[in-house]
Amino acid sequence: MTTKQRIYWVSLIAGAGLCLDQLSKWFAGYYLNGWQMTSYWFDLVRLGYRENSGVFLSLGSELPPPLRSVLFIGVIGLLLVAILMYTLKGAELNRNQVTGLSLVLSGGVSNLIDRVLNNGAVIDFLNLGLGELRTGVFNIADVAILCGAVMVILFTSHNQHVATQKT
Repeated sequence: MTTKQRIYWVSLIAGAGLCLDQLSKWFAGYYLNGWQMTSYWFDLVRLGYRENSGVFLSLGSELPPPLRSVLFIGVIGLLLVAILMYTLKGAELNRNQVTGLSLVLSGGVSNLIDRVLNNGAVIDFLNLGLGELRTGVFNIADVAILCGAVMVILFTSHNQHVATQKT
């Protein structure tokens, strides 16, 4: 892919993911009852508004607010810039890897926007599970980050496997 094609592809994927996530968070804030989970589809899906000041499963939410800001806004912001630069310039990346990194960027930037606009917290609203076996509460950005990371891992190991077979 040329740099111009990468810029287009990253903009398309990351832009669409960011818009979808921000729209879903607006919906959650506007329509869902605060802190009350409502069950759907035989309790497979639960929806309820949550504000998470930590990261995955609220890790770090007990840190002092200035440290959380440095870590979850400053450090994450720098990491996202580095991922963007690598995505645009990494000559060895194929379209699938660029797509995966674009999804990671999409979710990361959307959650970063939440933290900047929402006093350091991210809006979460989805919970999946069967009976007592349940996920933590998450959002669309988290799904994008997870799917993107899985794509990068799968298509990196696939490329290495193909390269090994050719030698």
